Amino acid sequence: MDIKFTNREISILKELIKGKNYREISNTLYISIPTVKHYIAQISDKLGIKRKINIILYILENKLLEKLKTEDINMGE
Repeated sequence: MDIKFTNREISILKELIKGKNYREISNTLYISIPTVKHYIAQISDKLGIKRKINIILYILENKLLEKLKTEDINMGE
């Protein structure tokens, strides 16, 4: 499965992995909380993972943080 993340999605993922909540991400990236939630929903759909904590675990377990670029990422499937 090849997945392409936008620059904004990558920024959101990096903040999620730091343990930030919606409000903190919103303040850090200067976007609204509904916008943060929208991007997390897009990430969720792309990965097929519904819970935020599971998204974080998946990214960390598969060491995708280093690979997060706007290029396609081969998810090994």
